Amino acid sequence: MKKIGIIGAMPVEIEIIKNELEDCFVENHGGVDYYIGKIKDVQVVLLACGIGKVNAAIYTQILIDQYSVDIIINTGVAGGLSNNIKHLSLVISKQLSYYDVRKIQMINCFPNQEFFKADANLINLAAKISKSNNLDYHIGTIISGEDFISDTERKKELYQSYKAICVEMEGAAIAHTAFVNKIPFLVIRCISDLSNEASTEDYKKFEKLAAYKSAKLVKEIIYHL
Repeated sequence: MKKIGIIGAMPVEIEIIKNELEDCFVENHGGVDYYIGKIKDVQVVLLACGIGKVNAAIYTQILIDQYSVDIIINTGVAGGLSNNIKHLSLVISKQLSYYDVRKIQMINCFPNQEFFKADANLINLAAKISKSNNLDYHIGTIISGEDFISDTERKKELYQSYKAICVEMEGAAIAHTAFVNKIPFLVIRCISDLSNEASTEDYKKFEKLAAYKSAKLVKEIIYHL
């Protein structure tokens, strides 16, 4: 039986998955609750790691060490960078990187690569499910850092540098941790805002629905594993 680790940053990003867990019990590690249960015949370990790269890396490593998961999927919301996407578009990660770490540092120092590539089988499964449900989805690069991007000029700079579809705060750290532990991973994000001057208000408006849409796709992936 496969064991899947599912990570969101905030409780709202994992709520609908938590509500579906069967035979669920909770264990706490480092102040974070890990929800252990099943969805159909798949074992699931679910957590909200907290916002930011450090939290994401710490609790992903605990997830791996404590539960020996076979797959890691990150779900949540993100700000759009590409002009081809809109509010509530779904993004399936092809690869991830940090926008606030120098590219030369990523390449010349361990782990000696700029991008962490998501698992091809998981990408294909997510795309197949999205297509069959007529969802607005995009496959591409996701970048992570510690800022909430709400400036059009900064948005343009990031897009020009990375050609990324969206930006958020945890995905690359989760991908990085999965990579060094040789665990297949995927990041799913739904667009809550467009990383511009309207982002704060848009985030408030679309956060819950975006979190729901992302988690719903993750739940469908679990059904099809």
